[in-house]
Amino acid sequence: MKAAVLSFVKALLALTLFLSGIILMLDNWLPDLVLGKMFLGMVLFLSVITLIVHVLLLRVSYGQAQKFTRVYMLATLGKLFVYLVFILSVAFYYRSKAPELLIAFLICYISYTALEVIFLRKHLDAQRS
Repeated sequence: MKAAVLSFVKALLALTLFLSGIILMLDNWLPDLVLGKMFLGMVLFLSVITLIVHVLLLRVSYGQAQKFTRVYMLATLGKLFVYLVFILSVAFYYRSKAPELLIAFLICYISYTALEVIFLRKHLDAQRS
């Protein structure tokens, strides 16, 4: 399990640095359009939640398949609820920048979810064989 977590952390760090680099470049080029600190906070928030959920799912994956499925669905539901509260509070606080924040959140959410699913799939396929 340590190898799976370590490889995921490396990929997560690479994705976080990539998204942070894009945000910093946009903040430098278009300072009026982008809230750099808010976007960096969003990326950090999403990466921490993704890491916590992924480690939880890796621990559960060594048990029964039905248990993994239930925990995966509950973790996804919990994650979506936390994300909903986060994005609604951010959009309420920064009303003038809400469209940009929602688009940036969607891009980050899709990126982190795709990374998590790819690594979970790879881990589960390796367990079967």
